[in-house]
Parts: sequence; structure tokens; C-alpha cells
Amino acid sequence: MIESFTGITQEIVSGVSLGCIYALIALGFTLIFKATEVVNFAQGELMMVGAYVNFYLVSQLAAATDLGIGPRFLLGFVGALLFSILFGALLDLVINRPLKDESVFSIIMATISISIILRAGTAMIVGPLTHIPESPFGNRVISIGDVTIAILDLFIIISAVVLVIFFYLFFNKTKWGVAMQATAEDPMAAQLMGIPIKKVYRNVWIFSAMVATVGGILLAPRTLLDTNMGYLGLKAFPAAVLGGFGSIPGAIVGGVMLGVIETLSLGTLSYNFAWIKEINDVIVWIVLIVVLMIRPAGIFGREEIKKV
Repeated sequence: MIESFTGITQEIVSGVSLGCIYALIALGFTLIFKATEVVNFAQGELMMVGAYVNFYLVSQLAAATDLGIGPRFLLGFVGALLFSILFGALLDLVINRPLKDESVFSIIMATISISIILRAGTAMIVGPLTHIPESPFGNRVISIGDVTIAILDLFIIISAVVLVIFFYLFFNKTKWGVAMQATAEDPMAAQLMGIPIKKVYRNVWIFSAMVATVGGILLAPRTLLDTNMGYLGLKAFPAAVLGGFGSIPGAIVGGVMLGVIETLSLGTLSYNFAWIKEINDVIVWIVLIVVLMIRPAGIFGREEIKKV
């Protein structure tokens, strides 16, 4: 009984860490949606590209310097964030500005096209090899009773919580955050009120790319780094919907729920109920449907009231 409880607790801890990665990806979806009401289906690929940039920089520093893994990781982290700023601004220039007056469907199709191009282009550059990036924390763990928590997992959880709090306060307590929400509500009215909507769109794409890069850098040492890593974006999409699309706190709640459900279904539940193995790939979607039947706008979402 005690061993079973310890195993479930360990799986929940692992699920919370994985869920925080999903939360970071879902946060990227939310940031774009809150400012433009567009779903960016290239978010997973932005995560993958950021992770590869970090891995390349850390590898080059390892070959050219005698720095330890900690300083190399920090320098690579900063370099990847700087790259994400430029890349986010480029995506705004390529996707948003030419299509800002077009239908939402056109912009969504453009983001899907960008995701395919990024995946194929990265595969052409880096090749088919799968990499295992070195963790800046090594294999260090913290033990609480019989439950162990990797320092990397703890760092992932803290990073996700800090970013969610930061962006929640940013959108609700700063002029730029309010300007982003006003732009999403009515771009024409926002522009007439003096809000520089071009800068708003550019900044939100930059924020989204930075969040994706942070998620990719933290996820890569935990799993594997390859060009299919971007598919996690599609797995994180239900997290954004589950928490309430457009809700920043909902991103982390939905992500954690998704991660815990996934680890429990792959572990204890599959061990005790063999039929769970058959629905592992769809169990999250089943939970999503059930939640949406009860709360159509998601856990933290707000239903829109349309005046007739």
C-alpha cells in the first residue's frame, strides 16, 4: 500500500514537471490569442528551434572554452533568448503584418505553413540525429521521504510559475498589457485611441517566441532533442483549451492537469487497468471533452455574451 502511494506521488511530481512544460507552450498560445485573437499553430516549432539554438551555442562554447556546464548553459540561454527576440519580430513581419486585415482563417493557415517550413528546414540543417542535451543541474535530486525530485524538474516548475505570474501582472497591471487586450478587442478603436498596434503585435510575437524558447530549453534535457519535438505543441493545445483559451492562469492549470493525467495513465493506471493502454493517446482529449461539456469556456475561461 505504501509502495503504491509512493509510486503515485512520484508520478504526480513527474507529471507536474511535464505539465509545466505544456503550460509554457499553452502560455505562448494564450499570449498570441489575447493580443490578436489568432491561434499560432507554429508554437511547438518555435520551441523546437529555440532548443536547437541553445544546444548549438552550448556545444560551441564547450568546444571553444573551458567553461563549466553552468556558465555555458547560462550563456546559451541568453543567446537563445536574443535569437527568439529577432525571430519573433521576423514572424510578425512575415505573418502578421501582411495578413492583419485578412480573415483569421488565413492567418491560422499561415502559422500552420510556418510550422511545417520550420520543421522541414531544421531537419535539413541539423540532420536526422537525436541529441540528449546536458542538464545544467546534472543528475542532482532532492529526496522528500521516498519521493525524489530532480533539480531540473524543480527549476521547470518554478520557471513556469514565475512566467505565468509575470505575464498575468503584465496584462492586467501595465499600460502595454492593457493596450494588447484593447488591440485584440477592437484594433481600429485601439488605433484611434493612440495605441501603436504595430508595436503591440510585434511585442506579443516576441513574447510568444521567448516563452516557447524557454520551454524548449527546459524540456530538451528532460527528454530528447529532435525535429519532431514541435509536435508537443499540438499536445499542449488541449491544455490551453482546458484551462480556458486566453486565460493566463488557465494555461498553467490546464498544463499541469494534462501532464499529471498523462503520467498517471502511462504508469499506475496502465499497470492496474490494461485497457488504459489502448486509450493513452486519446485520454487527454476525453478529459477535455468532459470538462468542456461542463464548462464550455474552459476552467478559467469566460463565456462571451453577444448582444442581439
